[in-house]
Amino acid sequence: MTAPAPQRADAELLSIGDELLYGDILDTNQAWLAQQLLPLGVRVRYSQTVGDETGDIVAAFKLAISRAQVVVVTGGLGPTADDLTIEALGKALGAELEFHEEVMDQMAARLKRPKEQLSGSNRKQAYIPKGAAVLQNHWGTAPGVHARAGRAHIFLMPGVPREMKAIYAHHIEPVLKREFPAPRVILRTYLYAFGIPESRVGERMQKYMAAGSNPMVGTKVSDGIIGVRVVAEAADEPAARKLLDEGAAFAREQLKEGLFAEDDGSIAAATGRALLEKKRTVAFAESCTAGLASAMLAEVPGISAALLEGAVVYSNAAKVRACGVKEATLAEHGAVSAETARELAEGIRARSGADIAVSVTGVAGPDGGTAEKPVGLVYFALATAERTVALRRLMAGYDRQTIRERSAAIALDLVRRAALGLAAE
Repeated sequence: MTAPAPQRADAELLSIGDELLYGDILDTNQAWLAQQLLPLGVRVRYSQTVGDETGDIVAAFKLAISRAQVVVVTGGLGPTADDLTIEALGKALGAELEFHEEVMDQMAARLKRPKEQLSGSNRKQAYIPKGAAVLQNHWGTAPGVHARAGRAHIFLMPGVPREMKAIYAHHIEPVLKREFPAPRVILRTYLYAFGIPESRVGERMQKYMAAGSNPMVGTKVSDGIIGVRVVAEAADEPAARKLLDEGAAFAREQLKEGLFAEDDGSIAAATGRALLEKKRTVAFAESCTAGLASAMLAEVPGISAALLEGAVVYSNAAKVRACGVKEATLAEHGAVSAETARELAEGIRARSGADIAVSVTGVAGPDGGTAEKPVGLVYFALATAERTVALRRLMAGYDRQTIRERSAAIALDLVRRAALGLAAE
């Protein structure tokens, strides 16, 4: 008799805590979990975020159990009165809570105190719904839980990302691999481009964006960076790899004028790699970005071999003093001009001795704009031994922070292109 083919499992992610709904904490757990589950053939179909109200959590559990085979829950396992996940799971399952002495033993060992000295609130964490399994937490005090409800596997984990990731890898992923052997191999890759409108990318990618496409392409945008996700699936890895390579090759061709990285969407990291690989040095003169481009690049490990100097030249006096901008240039053309940008880049390059220098000067707003020089108008200049090029960008309609962040990203991309010998765009 032939064994039944393994079936793909649908998953639901459930995050619990008022701090998530109030915006006090950014929930990064769901994104990380979705990335881990997909290669296992477990597709996240649903997600919920619920506050610290027992009735709401019970309802969320019941809904998730009704429509998913895998329910992964983070948060609400602590010792305080507003940690209600365990209680709510018991109510959703109609199961009493049972005391587990081994949880107290593990907690005492973790805290390096006799368990008799642990508080009553700690003892609360040792109560688990009857029939559920404890997932030991060697990285914190709150244990994880694995419960069953019909066909659904329910996994509870602390919301602390470090503890959550460790419990998932140590306890949960092995269970999922055993219980839901992937019916098909799923592979994915990401490509990142800068300076191409999302609408244009969408038009170019239509071939692989229709429902049911394999490979399937999706896009996301953040701070002007276009992320293109390519997902392929097949019965075995060689077939899936072939499809993935096909989709990735197509995406590379469509993104070629702005493609800067694959599987790493940081423009600063891509710029740092280019500088270090080509052994080029750089200096910045920043007005409206006030050192933001330099600071972003400084996050790249080992960048001290390439980043020589950064000058914040916010005032006209600083532009003259630090970079040798001519007062006549400022008087005739103003601080926000191609002419001033050129002199800033050439001045900081001469002062630092860098191979590449980039300047940024613009109107970040919300005030200070005029009809001739509106908010969002930014000039850049790129200076090398061969030439100096000035560029104009108008980011109308954006807020001050977005203008500054996008300007810093443009400056970094100019450096990356110069290091690689590509034309400034």
